[in-house]
Amino acid sequence: MKCVNKCDVIVTYCWNRVGYNILKSLSSKGLVVVCADTSKKNICSMSKWCADSFAYPDPFTNETDFIECLIDKVNQYHPKVLMPTHDESLIIARYRNRFPKWLKISISYIKNLEVLSNKLSATKIAERVGVPTPRIYNSIDDISPHGYPVIIKPIIGNSAKGVVKASNKQEAENAIINKNPNEIIIEEFIPGVDICVDCIRSDSFFYGSVYKAIVTKTHGGGTTTQRVMIDDDKLVEYAKKILDLIGYEGVCGMDFRVDSASGNVGFIEANPRFTGGIATPIAAGFDIPYLLYNFQLSPIVETPISTRIGTKTKWILGDIIALADSIVNKHISWNVIKKTFSFRGFDAFDDFDKNDKKAILGEFHYYLSKLIKNGKLNP
Repeated sequence: MKCVNKCDVIVTYCWNRVGYNILKSLSSKGLVVVCADTSKKNICSMSKWCADSFAYPDPFTNETDFIECLIDKVNQYHPKVLMPTHDESLIIARYRNRFPKWLKISISYIKNLEVLSNKLSATKIAERVGVPTPRIYNSIDDISPHGYPVIIKPIIGNSAKGVVKASNKQEAENAIINKNPNEIIIEEFIPGVDICVDCIRSDSFFYGSVYKAIVTKTHGGGTTTQRVMIDDDKLVEYAKKILDLIGYEGVCGMDFRVDSASGNVGFIEANPRFTGGIATPIAAGFDIPYLLYNFQLSPIVETPISTRIGTKTKWILGDIIALADSIVNKHISWNVIKKTFSFRGFDAFDDFDKNDKKAILGEFHYYLSKLIKNGKLNP
């Protein structure tokens, strides 16, 4: 890696595989990409495709210094586009007017980010446009004995952190101890498999692709570690209706649960950012980061898009974490072990490229440091 004085894109929140796939997407088109994160050593900073990298203050504990640092770096590297990738998007959107006028920032407006990041308000939007949603309970006293299991989760959150599946009233009561009722959502459990619609919307343009979870990092759903592209026009239509209603601009992931036995569909949440499974649509031909970059420079992009159904991708470290979770929670099986150590039949890997072998070491370093510091493998 060499230092540069100018770049095309600064990408933030680059410690993980999402930033890595964005980096690969953009740099493969000849763009000069600078990666940024709170950490100095990670999968992106150690990638050969990273032109330069820098560390910034934690945006979630020190947003003022984070913004000041980012503005300084924007003036230093003079990128065409600043591309936030995760929840730091809300903070950047909040201070959008502080950045130079010539800079393009590839996120929607703060009101749209906030309404979709909130699981309760996002669910209400889905209801308004006729998307099937799980029943929301005001309290556990509203749940009948036959209404279990239920899902209790933070209204604001990601990566299945703090999500609890309660099978009875006692488990539900335990799950909400010391929780602020205004910060959690209690909803009907939707059986089935996790399915995500990755989409991009800009003015009159909209395109969505669908992938289905094969393996998830934690038992019962959440972050996917193996996934496959499928065809589901109905889910794409649902996603479009939600984004059209609020005039959303940018990338977004919509999570659904689909029960193949009954055909029931339930909206789970919206993620107004890049999703953890972004490697799948990219490998399938829907190059979301590069398309988003182009939309910042020109409102009309004549790019034919087609996704290859059946495209499969795997997050190597995520599978190892999923195996560890299965062992700890006693859900281990030969099938889980086999899937963890299966590497054939995948079109791409989230965190490994044979032409960039050093990068995955940065990922392992980051997760190991977080495990030592916090005792958790879900940073």
